[in-house]
Amino acid sequence: MTELEKTLKDALLHMEGELSSALTTQGKALEEQRQTLKILQSALNDQEERINRTNGDLRALTRRLHDLGDVYRSLEPLLPLLHGILSGNGR
Repeated sequence: MTELEKTLKDALLHMEGELSSALTTQGKALEEQRQTLKILQSALNDQEERINRTNGDLRALTRRLHDLGDVYRSLEPLLPLLHGILSGNGR
């Protein structure tokens, strides 16, 4: 093997080692990113569940408020009569 061949072989082996190291590093970084994405996806799913529960609660409260408004509107005509009774004018 000539000196040039030896130099080329050494350079190629060195480059192969660097590439292998870079691939290993990138593989580890990719796996860390995958794990981070899994954690973020889980957190996002939890938030979606909370939002859905909150939306359901808001719909229920809106229905209750609407029902209370209906009750108030149905009782509102009785307020002057009640006021008269309580102030002694209804006797």
